Amino acid sequence: MSDRKRRVYGVMIGLAFGMPFAIISEFINTWMLPGIPLYELPLGRVTTTVLTTLFMSILGLIVAWDEESFWGLLGGSLFIVIISSLQAEYNSGASEGVTSFFLFLFTFLPRLIIYLPLTFFLRWVLNNFDRTASISSGRAGSPFLAILALLALAVIGGRYSILAPEAHQALEDGNALILEGMSAVENGMDLPEPLIVVDGFSTYANGPYTLEWSSDVDQLPVTRPIAEFGVTESLIIFRFENTYQFGCVYTPPSRVPKCINITHVR
Repeated sequence: MSDRKRRVYGVMIGLAFGMPFAIISEFINTWMLPGIPLYELPLGRVTTTVLTTLFMSILGLIVAWDEESFWGLLGGSLFIVIISSLQAEYNSGASEGVTSFFLFLFTFLPRLIIYLPLTFFLRWVLNNFDRTASISSGRAGSPFLAILALLALAVIGGRYSILAPEAHQALEDGNALILEGMSAVENGMDLPEPLIVVDGFSTYANGPYTLEWSSDVDQLPVTRPIAEFGVTESLIIFRFENTYQFGCVYTPPSRVPKCINITHVR
């Protein structure tokens, strides 16, 4: 296989993997929770989907660039580590560059090793497009099987972004709670009990809002029940377009949250 042909295949393989993976990973929770305005990171779901697809095509090119697979595997893994770090830094909104730099250094090698299987898999798919080798080894149909395996991995990988059932339940309960509270304010009724302690709800909780799920429940200073071993607790952060925000912690099996105001998250 010529260098040009191999690199073109590399780009196409990267696209074939990146597009379904990006779409599923970014939108699967919105599909599972229709009608709930889930929070978007600064890059946004559409932009992240496009960029992830583009970066995966570049990854495929890097993996296929050299005839010797070693440098492609190493360069591809390094590329993913750098890009994922930059994306995480941008989405976090953190301004502590020194802390981020040292965190990058400490996690660099583990993540490099973690991403190696993906680059190896892309190279394996690429090698299956060498028809001469495939035919000579009696595996003329292997490129098609390789593409099916590639798409299956993209779908399975994207599904890992789906939130746990407890998280889905907390988001549904949180959305119902905020709608109930806004309706109570509008109709001059008493707020639901969890919202009584949330200062400013009656004044500022109006207009468009979003819900964000987090497992870092300790960042909200509330007294909550002790969770049983293996139970997923949920922190739901409510953000209004007018910058007002508060948070609630859900500790299953209870569906009654502990809520409080927050002034800054992240």
